[in-house]
Amino acid sequence: MNPDSPAISVIMPCYNRVHDLRRVLEAYDQQDIPHPFELIAIDDASTDDTFSLLTQYRPTRYRLIAERQPHNQGPAAARNRALGMVTSPLVVIVGDDILPEPDFVRRHLEAHQYYPDPKIAILGNVRWPEDMPCNTLMKHIDGIGAQQFGYHYLKNGQEYSSFHFYTANISVKMALMRGVDHWFDTDFSRAAFEDSELSYRLWRQLGMRIKYLASPIGNHYHYHTIWTFAMRQYHVGLMGYVLVRKHPELEFALRGPIRKVMGYTLRSVLRVGVGDSHLALENQALQLASDYEWDTHPHLDRLYLRVLDYFYLKGWIDALFGQKPFVTAIHNAHARLKLVGALQWFE
Repeated sequence: MNPDSPAISVIMPCYNRVHDLRRVLEAYDQQDIPHPFELIAIDDASTDDTFSLLTQYRPTRYRLIAERQPHNQGPAAARNRALGMVTSPLVVIVGDDILPEPDFVRRHLEAHQYYPDPKIAILGNVRWPEDMPCNTLMKHIDGIGAQQFGYHYLKNGQEYSSFHFYTANISVKMALMRGVDHWFDTDFSRAAFEDSELSYRLWRQLGMRIKYLASPIGNHYHYHTIWTFAMRQYHVGLMGYVLVRKHPELEFALRGPIRKVMGYTLRSVLRVGVGDSHLALENQALQLASDYEWDTHPHLDRLYLRVLDYFYLKGWIDALFGQKPFVTAIHNAHARLKLVGALQWFE
């Protein structure tokens, strides 16, 4: 290999991150890796000055390649464009809100040197940074709830399923990536399940294995409230339907959301018009959860689980039924079954 060729590539889709992107770029300048590496950043048609920053920044420790999508297409398309530009044998996939520790790139490279099997992908750790406030919702979704990442349950050095292909911090050998039928599926218009779907095909077609290592570490600068994460879970539900439409056998692995939705459908037929509207119950539940974001309560994790699962399944309901006239009755039944009891815990 040419000594000036990158030993490893980092790819990063970017969207409206100008407020925080400079220090991410600077963090890659602080990497302690002795080998050359490249960072390929694809701006997904940001409406702020993200692309200007990418093109004006002058790194000292790595080669920065920045391109811009002609229109917003989502992270799947941006990652595909970046993958097509990789010139090294290894690729690390990250988010534009991930600030790497100084040994981040070196740890990924050394992990693949230690595990040379081309089928092994390395999942690194993602954590909330110490200098960013962390509310109870954020502790929950990366803790016992595991709605964002499952690190709370992972053990260093163990192997995990394709559902742990977290594109905030994972590295893969390009020989493996080039062997799959296609990369990220752009039918996933939202940032949800497009990584799991690719990982599932990498596993089925090529036998990929995911090994978790507690280091390399990426600090996740993405503050959430119950309002923002509930909307995120709704989008996850919408994309979950896309995943199961492509791979029906995965419906069971997602804990049977279609069966749950069909159960709400039956209940709505039997109880149309009974009780409060789903929008009123949603607002009550979100406001209640918001009131406790900086407080504690013995039922708080149970409340978060109920509320976030509600919005996840709401996404499935809308994906399945769209604008059909009976969908409001289904939403009402779903809200009563999921949210009324949770609200009563705090009375």
